[in-house]
Amino acid sequence: MQKAETQTIFYLLQNKENVGKTIREIASAAGVSVGAVHSTLTGLTNRGYIVDDGKTRLLRKRQSLIDLWTQGYAETLKPKLLISRFTFLSPAVRNQWQSIQLPETMCWGGEPAAALLDGHILPERWDIYTVDNADGLIATGRMIPNRQGEIFVYKRFWRTAGTPLLVVYADLLATNDDRCRETAERIKPLL
Repeated sequence: MQKAETQTIFYLLQNKENVGKTIREIASAAGVSVGAVHSTLTGLTNRGYIVDDGKTRLLRKRQSLIDLWTQGYAETLKPKLLISRFTFLSPAVRNQWQSIQLPETMCWGGEPAAALLDGHILPERWDIYTVDNADGLIATGRMIPNRQGEIFVYKRFWRTAGTPLLVVYADLLATNDDRCRETAERIKPLL
């Protein structure tokens, strides 16, 4: 799955009405080209994920499409979004990670987002998404750059505030960790 296809499918999965929008509207909202949207919609129609009668488009087999998207996201899009890695200043800071005020342009993903959602998991890896660069983390006074650090900073590819549940779900599954899979299963009914 290509990056533009992954972003387009993500947008379609956010709201069932998105699939009925024009190709130009989808392209603008997903941040991809009109050609990429057309190609993605054609491919999804050919695979039975979209039914198009010429007047309206309907999304079908949603859970199957979510499964396809999470795999494509982990394999193609997420690795390209990595900006840098950080580490906490100390184990005490790591234990108090919930008290860290991230800059407005950043939000938790993966394990910390899931922990904040239902408290079921204790994070061992911290994903952060940002619309800017990662320098704002240094300003928190709690994290420093470290190529081997447990904090992974990614470029945010969606346009809404916060981390969408679908991204949290996909982040958890991408770890191949049993704790994360269990938490992803707890989140799945909310998608």
